[in-house]
Amino acid sequence: MFPCSYVHLVDSAGFRHRRVFNLQPAEFHLSRVCRFEVPSITCSASSSGNPLIHFMAHFQAFLEDTGNRINDQEALKLLEKKIRDAGYKAEDTFDLCLRRIHVANTEHDQNNARCKLYDELQQITEVMDSIRVGVMKFKNDRHNNQQDIKDLSAITSSPLRSSERVLDEENTLVGMEDDFKIIRDQLFGQTPELNVVSIVGMGSIGKSTLAKSLFNHPSVSRRFDISSWVTVSQAYDAKEMLLDVLSFGTPGGKAMYRNMSEDELLDQVHRKLKRKRYLIVLDDMWTIEAWDQVRRSFPDDENGSRIMITTRLLEVANCAGNDFPPHHMPFLSLEDGWKLLSLKVFANEDCPPQLEEVGKQIAKQCQGLALSVVVISGLLSKINRTYDDWQQIADNVNSHIGSTSQQCLAILALSYNYLPCSLKACFLYMGVFLEDADISADKLIRIWVAEGFLKRNSHKKPKEVGEECLEELVSRSLIMVNNRGWVSGKIKCLRIHDLIRLICLREGKAEKFFHVINECYEVSSEGVESEHRLFLYEDAVQNQNIGLEKGNLDSVRTISCTHKPHASLLDYECYKIVDSRFQLLRVLDVLLIYFLHFPTEITQLVHLRYLALVTSTSVPASISNLWNLQTLIVHSVANELSWPLEIWKISSLIHFYPGKMYVPAPPKAPNFLGLENLEELSLSTASSSNLKEIFMAIPHVKVLDVDLNQDGWDNLIDNLIYLADLRNLRILLRLPFDAQLFRRPSARPYDVFPANLKSLILAETHLVWTKMTMLSYLPNLEGLKLELFAFQGSNWNLDEGGFKKLKLLDIVQPELVHWHATSESLPVLEYLVLRHCYKLKEIPTEIGDIPTLKLIELHYCSQSAVTSAEEILDEQQSLGNEVLAVRAYNTRG
Repeated sequence: MFPCSYVHLVDSAGFRHRRVFNLQPAEFHLSRVCRFEVPSITCSASSSGNPLIHFMAHFQAFLEDTGNRINDQEALKLLEKKIRDAGYKAEDTFDLCLRRIHVANTEHDQNNARCKLYDELQQITEVMDSIRVGVMKFKNDRHNNQQDIKDLSAITSSPLRSSERVLDEENTLVGMEDDFKIIRDQLFGQTPELNVVSIVGMGSIGKSTLAKSLFNHPSVSRRFDISSWVTVSQAYDAKEMLLDVLSFGTPGGKAMYRNMSEDELLDQVHRKLKRKRYLIVLDDMWTIEAWDQVRRSFPDDENGSRIMITTRLLEVANCAGNDFPPHHMPFLSLEDGWKLLSLKVFANEDCPPQLEEVGKQIAKQCQGLALSVVVISGLLSKINRTYDDWQQIADNVNSHIGSTSQQCLAILALSYNYLPCSLKACFLYMGVFLEDADISADKLIRIWVAEGFLKRNSHKKPKEVGEECLEELVSRSLIMVNNRGWVSGKIKCLRIHDLIRLICLREGKAEKFFHVINECYEVSSEGVESEHRLFLYEDAVQNQNIGLEKGNLDSVRTISCTHKPHASLLDYECYKIVDSRFQLLRVLDVLLIYFLHFPTEITQLVHLRYLALVTSTSVPASISNLWNLQTLIVHSVANELSWPLEIWKISSLIHFYPGKMYVPAPPKAPNFLGLENLEELSLSTASSSNLKEIFMAIPHVKVLDVDLNQDGWDNLIDNLIYLADLRNLRILLRLPFDAQLFRRPSARPYDVFPANLKSLILAETHLVWTKMTMLSYLPNLEGLKLELFAFQGSNWNLDEGGFKKLKLLDIVQPELVHWHATSESLPVLEYLVLRHCYKLKEIPTEIGDIPTLKLIELHYCSQSAVTSAEEILDEQQSLGNEVLAVRAYNTRG
C-alpha cells in the first residue's frame, strides 16, 4: 500500500509542490512517481527520467487492470509485491530528495541532492526493467485463458441508492421475526423482579442486530423510563461502561462524571436508576468479570426493569441470567438467507429469473450467517447483473470450504479483494482502531487525506472525496454508521464489525500496509523495519522498552498511538516516540503522550501533514518549517502559553486547533495573504482580543468553534462580518456566576451573523427568549442547537415568519416550562429534538401541522412533554400522516 498525496516537482529554484490524488494500493503511488519531473537535475539526468516514468505508467495500467479481475494466484501476488516494493523505494527516494533540498543551505548542496537522486533513480530503473519482464510474461501466459482473467470492470464505485438507504444502514430483521417476539415478551413479561434477558450466538449471526431493533422499537422505548446502550467488547473497561449508562442520549454527558472513581460511578448509576423502570443493554459481553463489576449498580425495585445481554459465550449468559433461559440465535434458513440477500441487492425490485438459482447458491454458501449474507450482498450490488458474473462469485466463494467462521472470513476477504483500488487503503486503515471503537468520520478523512489515499478529483475537495469513500464502504456493508448529521445526512461516527476488523488486520499485515505494536512486541524484531505505518496501542506505549530508536525505521510514514477515550497521559520522557530520523513522516498522532517540552525534532519533519500532541510549553518558531502541514492539533496543559507569529506562515493549514494557547494577531506585512486554505478553526478566550485581525486573515474558514468570556462575546459578534464563507459556528460563553445572574451578553441584530451560516450551536450564552429574533431571520440557517443555558427563562413565544430554512431544532433547556409556536414559526422543520426539558408542560400542538416534520425525539424530558408528543403523533396518524415518528428515552416522571 502506498500513499500518493503530494507530488513534489523539483525545479531550478529548489522545489515547488502541488496536490494530486491517485490510486491504491500498490498502484496509487506509481502515478505520483509518473508525475515527478526533474527538469533541472544536473549530471545530465533530465533525459534519463523517461524510462522510469514509462515503467511506472505501464505498471499502473497493469495493476488497475488486474484490480478488475477475479484472480488470486500466487504468481500475481508475488508480482504485485515486487511492484509495491519498487514503488515504495521510488517514493521514498523522491521524498528524501525533497527534504535534502529543503534543508540545504547552499545551491551546491541542492545540486548534490539532485545528483544523488539521479544515481538512485538509475538503480530503481534497473529494478523496474526486470519487473517489466515479469509483467509481460504474466500477461502472455494468461492471454489465452479468458476465464482466468474474466473482466469485471463493472465492479466500480456505482452511485448510491437514495439518501434514505434504510436497507444499508438499518437492521433488517429478515429471519429474526420469531426471535424478536420471544425477546420482546421477556422484556414485557409480568415478572416484576429485575431480570436478565440474554441473546447467545456465534459472532456475526445477528445478536446485536436483534438487540438494536428491540432497543429502538417504539413500544420498548415507551415501556421503560430509562434506556441505555453499552458496548462492552473483549477489552472492557468497567468505568467506561458505567459512564455509558449515565450519559446515554446526552452528547458530552460523560464530562461531568469523568473524574469520579469507579465506586462513585457505581453509586451514581444506582441513584439514577433507583425507583425507575429501566432497560440496560450490555452488548458483546465476553467475561463474567465484566458483569460482576457493574451488576451491583442495578437496583431491583420490582417494577419490571430489565438487563439485556448479547454474548458469544453461553457460560456468561448462564451466570448473568436468572428467571429467563438464554435465547440461542439460530442460523438463517436458506429461504431467509436468500430473502435477505435479495432485499439487500435488489431492494424493492424483483430478482431477474436468470440470477435466482445462482443467487440461492451464494446464499447457501453463507451458511446462515447474517453478516456473510449482508457483506456478499454489498459485493453483488456492485457488479453487472449477469449470470456469468454472479457465477464467478459463487465459484470463488465455493473454493473456500471450511467451518462456518472460516467461510465467513473467506467471504469478507473476497469483498476486500473486489474493492476498487481507490478504496483498499481507506478500508485497511479501519483495522488500526480498537475493537468496537467509535470512529470519528472527520478525523478518519483528514488522515486519509494526509496519507494520500484519496483519488484526485479536480471538481471536488479532498473531504468530499473522503465522504464519498465512506458512503461507498457503507453501501458495501463493510462499515456500520453510528450516527449521521441530522440535516446534512453525512456520516459523523462509524464502527467496524470485529470480524471485518480482523480482515483489515490480516490483509494489512500481509501487504505490509501497517504494523500494530502491542504490549509485548519489540520494534527491532524481524519484519518491522520495512513497515511504513506503526500503530502503538496504549499498553505498548506503557512498555518503556518499546525501542523505536533501535530499528531502521527511516521509511516510516505514520506513527499513531491508539488508545481508549480519555486515557491517562503518559510522560514522554520515558518514550522515544519522536525522532528526527523519521524524515518521511506524514502523520504523527500522539495525543496519548505528554511532552513536557515541545519536541523541536518535530519541526525537522518537513513532510508532516497531520500533527496532534500534548505539551506544557509554547510552540517554537521553527514550526513554520512544516510547509506541508494540513492538520495541527495541540492540547496545552499549562496556562499563558503562546503560539509564535510564524504560525501564520504555514499556508497549507486546513484544520487548526490551537488549544488554550494564545494565537497572536497576524503580521501586517504588505504581501501577507493569511491562512487562505484554512477551513476549520477552534479558538479560546486567550485569543479573543485579536479576533478582528485573526478573522481578516482567514477569509475562507467554514467551521469555527469559539470558547469565550464576556468580553470575547462582544468582540466576536462585532467581527463575524469578516467570515463571509462561514457555514458552521459553535459559541461557548463562560460567564462567572454573578454575570449569569445580573449581566447578560448583548444581543446584536441578526445581520451580524454571516448570511451563509447553516449550522449554529450556542452554549451557556444565557440569552433571553425574546432575543431569538436575531437568529430567526438568518436566511440559510438549517440547524440550530441550543445547548445548556443557551437561553434562559421559563416562557418562549416563537414568532411566525422566521426560520425559513431551519430543518433541525435541538434544544437542552431545563428551565423551559411554556413554549408557544405555530406551524408557521418553523415552516420547514424536519427534526425536533428535546433534551433535559424536565419542566416543559407540552410541545405546541401546531408543531404537528408542519408538513415536513419527520421526527420528534425526547431525551430526559417530562412525562407531560412526552404525552403531548404522542398526542401529536396520534392526531397526525388519524389524518393519514405516515411519515412522522416519535421517540422518547429516559422520561422523567
